[in-house]
Amino acid sequence: MSIAFTGLPAHAHVVVRPAEIGAAAFQTFTIGVPVERDLPTMSIRLLIPEGLRHVTPNVKPGWTISTKKEGAGEDTRVTEVAWTGGTIPAGQRDDFLFSAQAPAEETSLQWKAYQTYGDGSVVAWDLDPATTKDQKDFSTNGPSSITRVLNDVQEAGGETGKDRMARILGGIALVVSVLTFLTAGRRRQQT
Repeated sequence: MSIAFTGLPAHAHVVVRPAEIGAAAFQTFTIGVPVERDLPTMSIRLLIPEGLRHVTPNVKPGWTISTKKEGAGEDTRVTEVAWTGGTIPAGQRDDFLFSAQAPAEETSLQWKAYQTYGDGSVVAWDLDPATTKDQKDFSTNGPSSITRVLNDVQEAGGETGKDRMARILGGIALVVSVLTFLTAGRRRQQT
């Protein structure tokens, strides 16, 4: 699922997907990084929004991964992940993956990313998407992406977590009713 920026020119952006996840869910996130210049991308840095836990970047051959953390012990949290040392050639794109646990409450995660090109210039993908709808030039900065954390994400087939739970509880109630009926019938036959 990609994020659409209404009213923006047809430029590619650094985008973190998915756009929606379930509260407290463990999720693999994908950072899509297009190269829009005639220079290669040399690094990508992503700020990790508050509330995410257990942030673990996937191995990316040819790239060095570093993280910044704050806090200590169980309160330690990753605040930033950077991929350096590799290249994405001009006119191409690549994906970078990491997993994390979403916050337990409904919220919006704003992803701020910084793309460094071969000449050392940086494009900051960190602006509120609503404020960039009329912006035409994304040569130095552009919109961040947003992931909404929902308590009731709809799954394939249109079923939500609450729908599935209601169906499971209904099935359990049916089984208990049948067993109770059969047990009562046996007791009547034995007396």
